[in-house]
Amino acid sequence: MSEINRETKLMPLFNRMMRVFLTLIIASSMFLGGCSYIPWVGNDDDDLAFEEDFPFKDNEQALGGGEDDFFEDDVENVDDDFALDEDDDFASVDQRSDKNELKGDVGTLQTQQEALISKIHELEETISTLVPKINATQEQLEGSLSAVSGQSEYLEPEVEELKLQVARLNDEINRLKSIKASNTRARGISRRKSASTPPQYNQALSSYRAGNYDESILQFQSFGLASPPERLKDNIAYWIGSNYIKLEMYDDAMTQFETVINSYPRGNKVHDSRFMLGRAYSLKGETSRAVEILQSALKNNPPTEVREKILKQLNNIQ
Repeated sequence: MSEINRETKLMPLFNRMMRVFLTLIIASSMFLGGCSYIPWVGNDDDDLAFEEDFPFKDNEQALGGGEDDFFEDDVENVDDDFALDEDDDFASVDQRSDKNELKGDVGTLQTQQEALISKIHELEETISTLVPKINATQEQLEGSLSAVSGQSEYLEPEVEELKLQVARLNDEINRLKSIKASNTRARGISRRKSASTPPQYNQALSSYRAGNYDESILQFQSFGLASPPERLKDNIAYWIGSNYIKLEMYDDAMTQFETVINSYPRGNKVHDSRFMLGRAYSLKGETSRAVEILQSALKNNPPTEVREKILKQLNNIQ
C-alpha cells in the first residue's frame, strides 16, 4: 500500500519533469531554427510580419474594384454599337462608328489590358512566394512531429492549428488562381470587343444620316447579300425599315421591323423595332393598331430609354 502511495506522489513530479523536458526541446528548436514557421509560438509582431508576406487583402481590393469597373465598362454587347439618330429620337451607339472614336476605344482597351496583365504578374509572384512557405511549414510540421512522436497528446491542439493554417493557405492559392483565370477570359473579351464594324455598314449608315435614304437602302441591301456578320443582320433590317419610314413607305417599313421582331428576338434592335412598328402604324393613320403594338412593347420590359420613347408616342396618339 505504501508503494502505491509513493507511486501516486511521484506521478505529478514525473509529469512536471516531462513538461519541462518538452519545453526545453521546443525552446532549443526555436533557438536553433528560428520561430518564423512555428505559428503557435510567435508574438504579435511576428504575426504582423508573417501577414506582410501574404498581401492577399490588398491584392484582392486592388483587383476587386478594378475588375468590377473594368467588366462593367467593357463587357457589353458589341451589338449595342448601333442605335437611332436624333431624327428618330434614338441615341444608338452606332454613332461611335467614326474611325477616330474607334481608335480611342481600342487604345483605352489596350491600356486596361496592360494594367490587367501587370496585376496578373503580381498575383503570380505572390503565388510563387506562398509555395515555398507552405513547403517550409509542412517540413517544420513533420520535424516537430518526429521530435515529439512519443508525446503527441500534448501537441495535438498545436498540430491541428497548423494543419488548419496550411489548408487556409492552399485555399488562398486556389482563389488567386481562379482570379487569374477569370482575368484571362476578360482579356479575350476585350480583344473581341476591339473589332470594328465593317466599312460597308458604316457607309450605308452615313448615307442614312446624310438624308440619302434611297442610296442607304441599296447599300444596306448589298451588304446584307454579302454574308455580313450574324450580329449585324438585325441591324441591317432595322435601318432599312428606318429608311422606308423617312420615305413614307410605311408598309415596307413594317415588313422590316416585323422581320427583326420575329427573326431576331434576342437581338439588340428588337425593342427599337417594336417602337418603330407602332410609330409606322401611327404615321399611316391606323391609331388603334399603333396603340395596341406600343402597349404590347411596354409589357416586354424595354430599356428605360426605349420605354420613354414609347410613352411619349402613346401620349401623342391619345
